[in-house]
Amino acid sequence: MSIIAQLNPDVPPTGSDLGIVNAARKSFGRRSEWEYEPDLETGFKGQLKDKDKRLLEFLARGMTAADFDEFLDKFYDPHYYGYDVKEMLWQWRNTPTHDTPFNHGFFSFEVKAPIFVARHLVKHEYLIMSEYSRRYITDDVEFYTPGVWRKAAADVKQGSSDESVTISEFDEYWVDYEGGLVLDEPSTFNQLSFEYYQHLLSEGVAPEQARMVLPQSLMTAWTWSGTLGAFANMCKLRLSPDTQYETRLVAQQVYEELKKQFPVAAPLLVEGVY
Repeated sequence: MSIIAQLNPDVPPTGSDLGIVNAARKSFGRRSEWEYEPDLETGFKGQLKDKDKRLLEFLARGMTAADFDEFLDKFYDPHYYGYDVKEMLWQWRNTPTHDTPFNHGFFSFEVKAPIFVARHLVKHEYLIMSEYSRRYITDDVEFYTPGVWRKAAADVKQGSSDESVTISEFDEYWVDYEGGLVLDEPSTFNQLSFEYYQHLLSEGVAPEQARMVLPQSLMTAWTWSGTLGAFANMCKLRLSPDTQYETRLVAQQVYEELKKQFPVAAPLLVEGVY
């Protein structure tokens, strides 16, 4: 079962790089224009002026280009004396970014992924999630099975390595004498869970209780909406190599759509300003 994150067909993305620039310039009562106007026939979205690109870099980084160059010159110049490296790093760490203009772009996604991925991503602030509910829906049960089982990472408490693990055959039998359910043949954990789930429903158990026997590999779906800034922050965190692979799949698909709508601003927020 594939993990999918795609644009919500009912809610197209809104905003542009120029829109972010002009939201930032609003404080000064100014506006900018495209250097080259958009062309609807060719799909060209317009090109920012260099000064507007520099403004987006400043908003994302919190430092002007000149301040940043000065910082790097001091940090890397072996002949420069009279500064405290620790103090400079704290100055860099505490340089505030200017996030508000980046929240004038909006996205809505339709995502399908296993429950454990949804629970990983629901933690992000300012992203609204409306999820499929097993309190009401009892059919269309699907499970996620990884292409390979990854070995646990040796250097961290959580996470996995690039090494795969071969799973030996599981020959246990599940027998519920009181419920009358007897599974006569070896089965996968997903199959066992699904069969017991169906058994509970057939006995009249409420779906909101029966669902508790389904594993975290159960596929779920949700509508996920928020601003460019909020989604970019999610991507910045969840595209990290130490993030679980299945979660990165969602973040990567979301990021591709962010870049299509905001080719200048999205990479600055997600990948940083250099």
